[in-house]
Amino acid sequence: MDKKNINQKKRKVLLAGTIIIILIIIGIVLISTLSQNTKKPKEESNQNQGSNQESYVEEIEEGIKINKSTKLNEVKEVEGLQISNIQLTTEGGMTTLLADVKNNSGAKTEVKQVEITLIREDGSEIAKITGIINELEVGATTQLNISTTSDYVEAYDFLVSVK
Repeated sequence: MDKKNINQKKRKVLLAGTIIIILIIIGIVLISTLSQNTKKPKEESNQNQGSNQESYVEEIEEGIKINKSTKLNEVKEVEGLQISNIQLTTEGGMTTLLADVKNNSGAKTEVKQVEITLIREDGSEIAKITGIINELEVGATTQLNISTTSDYVEAYDFLVSVK
């Protein structure tokens, strides 16, 4: 019974954490939408004259940037794990990568350590960051949440590998 209670508590904590993360993502999307709707045309034309980075990195609020690269947002697959809904943001010099991970492998997976290689548009490497994907039942989805104390929001794409 003790193991059942502990497992139930772990599931409740994981569910609560997932709900909080989803609410944060919804908040960021809403802020982004509101920010886009209130931008002055002059600001938009100034951004279009900037570098390529500005075309996919947007400041949604003072000090908060979100990466809108279509390449970064493409669904990735590694060892039967599908990585989607990818979001790369930075605030105060801290970068966070959030993504949904779905188990399409056909078997329950164990906890896995993944290495994310952030790359620039020219293909050069920016940095490598690591994260953990919790064990997953077949068809189940969890959230990958990796944070680092450096500003890597300018990444154009990323590669993922299981360590």
